[in-house]
Amino acid sequence: MKPVQKSYNIILLLISMNFLLPVEAGEYSLVKSIAFPQQVEMTTDNLGNAYVIVENQLLQFDLKGKPKANFNENNLGSLYFADAGNPMKILLFYRDFARVLILDSKLSLQSLIDLRALKINQPLSVCNSEENGYWVYDREDDQLKKLDNSLQVIQKSDNLTQILGYQMLPGMMSEDNGFVYINNPATGILVFDRYGAYYKTIPFPGLKSFQIIEKEILFVSNNKLYRYGLKTLKQDEVLLPQNDSIRSARIEQHQLYLLTNDSLSFYYF
Repeated sequence: MKPVQKSYNIILLLISMNFLLPVEAGEYSLVKSIAFPQQVEMTTDNLGNAYVIVENQLLQFDLKGKPKANFNENNLGSLYFADAGNPMKILLFYRDFARVLILDSKLSLQSLIDLRALKINQPLSVCNSEENGYWVYDREDDQLKKLDNSLQVIQKSDNLTQILGYQMLPGMMSEDNGFVYINNPATGILVFDRYGAYYKTIPFPGLKSFQIIEKEILFVSNNKLYRYGLKTLKQDEVLLPQNDSIRSARIEQHQLYLLTNDSLSFYYF
């Protein structure tokens, strides 16, 4: 084997090892558990921070569950969605008011985007773009639209109701490696290319959220966590600590974040 090829194979092996998961539930070590008596939503970033949405408030915790910062906006209604895929550019979406707020890593407000001022009148879902812009699903014309950093529409899909044969009611949306993934609970996760063109539907209906990591989709269904290979098309269960009310679970490096009906728990493995 040539030295260059050997080094390349070692790099690939190390990359693949980063996403090794426990094969037994007992391999998890509980770091901290935080009680949340009310129903909340949770996401994470690749630095290990966790973010909890409580009505119109965003709480930030470090990888050990220690509070770091919080952000509260009382004039825009309930906070619908937070995208922390870029921890330096955290996106908050207030759907009722069609507003997007951009925060820095310390949850300080950096900018406000009024989507209706951009003639996007019925935004149902928004996320960051890997190319520093934004993706928006506009219910008014049933189009997926890409905005650049100057807030100009540079890409848009055709009318998706005409293409799909049904009208979407999208939940969370995320871009990864040039593809946009939109959760439509009635049908599954819809995949679009970097130009907004519809590619395919991954038939996992009824999901609340998902995570894309290392070319795999992680999602919770029926109180269990599954991983689905975007290349292999194989689905496997990921063992979790025993709990009867799992609502969401995310993995960041060697950390597990487990949201149940009454708490958020931080585990190391």
